[in-house]
Amino acid sequence: MPVLEVKDLSLGFEGKLIIEGVSFAIEKPSFVAIIGHNGCGKTTFFKSLIQSHPYKGEIFLFDQKVNKSQTSPREIAILEQRNLVNFQIKVKDIVVMGLFRRKSFFENYTNEDFDRVREILEFLERPDLYEKDFNHLSGGEQQLVWLAQMMIQEAEIYLLDEPTQYLDLYYKKVLFDLMEAWVKRFNKTVFCITHDLYYLETMDGYLLNFSEKDPRPQVLNRECLKKNINLILQRKPNKNF
Repeated sequence: MPVLEVKDLSLGFEGKLIIEGVSFAIEKPSFVAIIGHNGCGKTTFFKSLIQSHPYKGEIFLFDQKVNKSQTSPREIAILEQRNLVNFQIKVKDIVVMGLFRRKSFFENYTNEDFDRVREILEFLERPDLYEKDFNHLSGGEQQLVWLAQMMIQEAEIYLLDEPTQYLDLYYKKVLFDLMEAWVKRFNKTVFCITHDLYYLETMDGYLLNFSEKDPRPQVLNRECLKKNINLILQRKPNKNF
């Protein structure tokens, strides 16, 4: 049974059609790298999955059609490109906020919730971050905190929009290793928009190239990457984006 299936999906942005009639299915668990030129619809695709961007066509989660009028499905957690925090807050409080969809409006976080925060930071091998001020962390450490917030949601599908964009080489490798662990150890499905194609050579999974007119999942390997990189490089830039 596919964890995610889209049928005849079409998306527009600023009055222009950028994805037209796309259909594919992804089985659980899987790692799916999403690549393509700027403006080809990668982020817009993510927004359609969480019901924050209008679309035509159908989206199915575990064979159940998603209602376009509903809020973001609980099965999906998303990490967007840039998350800014300009006030003082501890790491533990940012991570535990990932439970917001499982709480009623006035319900407090419990000791068990914060125990779960500790467990996740232990898994990330950074339990030392628990009491630290988020704004005193490096960029790589901050990204780990956002990933911890994703993990505590216990979703089935993780959407990561260029999670390594501002990171150094060390933290880029850490994040790709973490995504691989989510798939292999926890049976999650991970969609990752990325331009860091170097790290994909060693990943097991699939590639979706939104620079193609009709993107379909391709098995990730060196030849697949070479072919798709050439396809992107041969494309003329679109001045509308």
